[in-house]
Amino acid sequence: MEFKISAEVLSTYVNIASKVVNAKANLPLLNNLLLDVGKNAIRITGTDLEIQITATAQLHPKESGKTSVNAKLFSQYINTLPKTETVEISQEKGNLKVSSKVGSAEFTTRDTDDYPLFEEEDSEILFSLQGEVFASMIDKTAFACAKDDIRPILTGINVEIEKELVTMVALDTFRLSKVTATSQSSYGGKKQVVIPSVAAEQVVRVIRDSYVASVTEQPVVTCKLAKNGNFVKFEYGDISIFARLIEGEYPAYKAVIPVAHQSEITVTKAAWLESLKRVGVFATSAIGQKVVLNFSDGKLVMESQVPEIGNIREEISVTQEGEPLKIAFQVKFLMDILNLVSDETVVFRATTKVAPGVFIQPSLDTFLHILMPLKLDD
Repeated sequence: MEFKISAEVLSTYVNIASKVVNAKANLPLLNNLLLDVGKNAIRITGTDLEIQITATAQLHPKESGKTSVNAKLFSQYINTLPKTETVEISQEKGNLKVSSKVGSAEFTTRDTDDYPLFEEEDSEILFSLQGEVFASMIDKTAFACAKDDIRPILTGINVEIEKELVTMVALDTFRLSKVTATSQSSYGGKKQVVIPSVAAEQVVRVIRDSYVASVTEQPVVTCKLAKNGNFVKFEYGDISIFARLIEGEYPAYKAVIPVAHQSEITVTKAAWLESLKRVGVFATSAIGQKVVLNFSDGKLVMESQVPEIGNIREEISVTQEGEPLKIAFQVKFLMDILNLVSDETVVFRATTKVAPGVFIQPSLDTFLHILMPLKLDD
């Protein structure tokens, strides 16, 4: 193996592939990146058995070959090299030598025969979305996934495909986010899969990497389902991300989405957030981090009380249609959804103090967020 490559390209792709490498993995090879140099390209791969990232860079090697190197040390060293440098890499006698104008370093390598890779096999396209559309959908759903694995199915994003429509849903026991977009490709029928949220977030990191964005001519994410149905493959430019699907039956979430409301309130997002930051000083210490919202007469009054510490009361103007409403939410969950709304205003709908509240971004009618209320003391 012998080739030259730009330090910027190498560091970018090594960093991307290293994201899923577990430095504490029991299998030594899982601590390593796989470097596979062919006739006109190098494929840099990292995996944790559940997710695999492969970055491909075009080059003209003097000699092809395949090896693996410790991901943590290799990436740390490569990242210290000036981005304008050209790096020369060669392998001989079990060592990988990296040379540049600033010096050289040698890394011990491992045999690659047993390096665990997802098998490239026949697949079908589930959807193709503009990169930023896909990233926005993940932004609006992944945060609502469960963070523990007590119910593994809830740590993933439920993806439903029907012809050109792609719907993503994430939920835990307190909140639900749902968003729909139109695919550039059409799927012949219906399909439902649950993708690990961590894998989807890796795709977003790739999309928003500045170097990848600068060299990707067609910024489109294509998701393919393996013939065996066990994993999906995301393709974006020169990057491929494989993700093992989460098995199990996803909850029947449609039953909890309200079909009617008695109150609709439009609030200026910035004003609501600024006020919530102050209320949150008290609410984060309250039982359940509870903040009480009272909508009436064109005003929103927010209160939080902490016994033996104090209380707070804030008031902002709102536009309200329908009945007055008093309802309570966990302040962190409330701020999470407000931070995700990209419009200047947010619409809140509800029926009663014990029914789920619905948050809507006015400019995106295919997105909604549902938040379960906390019990009021009165």
